[in-house]
Amino acid sequence: MPRTVYLVVYNSPLFPAHWGLWIPHIDNPNIGKLIHASGDAANGFIISFERNYNLGSTSRRHQILPVDQVLDHHVVDVKGDGSRSRDQTAHDYLEEVALSIPAPGRSLVSAATQGPRQRVVIQNCQTWLRAVVAALVQRGVMSQASLQVIDNAPKN
Repeated sequence: MPRTVYLVVYNSPLFPAHWGLWIPHIDNPNIGKLIHASGDAANGFIISFERNYNLGSTSRRHQILPVDQVLDHHVVDVKGDGSRSRDQTAHDYLEEVALSIPAPGRSLVSAATQGPRQRVVIQNCQTWLRAVVAALVQRGVMSQASLQVIDNAPKN
């Protein structure tokens, strides 16, 4: 049975929106896992898997967009004792692919930095997540159309 993978967009009027992939548990569509890179461009990001994540309980403004359906053997629901947890250990193929894409490092340069100025490409959770979806497309787990969903998603 295929599993739907969603893009969660935590909207922000001032900063880039935070993005993550959300996969509901097969037996409870309100609880699932969030695959994302948390941090900021000034300090860098870390990849994390939030397990037993209740998307409905968050007070942050957000929206979810279906990205694609993946075969269920690519997704494992790690429930543990049922409480919310966070780790960086891959338990399924989607998580393995996510860990294979390095989280963005620091990409902001301080205004006080001495020396010649160079154009900086800011990387964040959005650039990382797009690279993860592109890797899933390349490996045949998701369709090419999933990249269009990511490219058209709200950036703020």
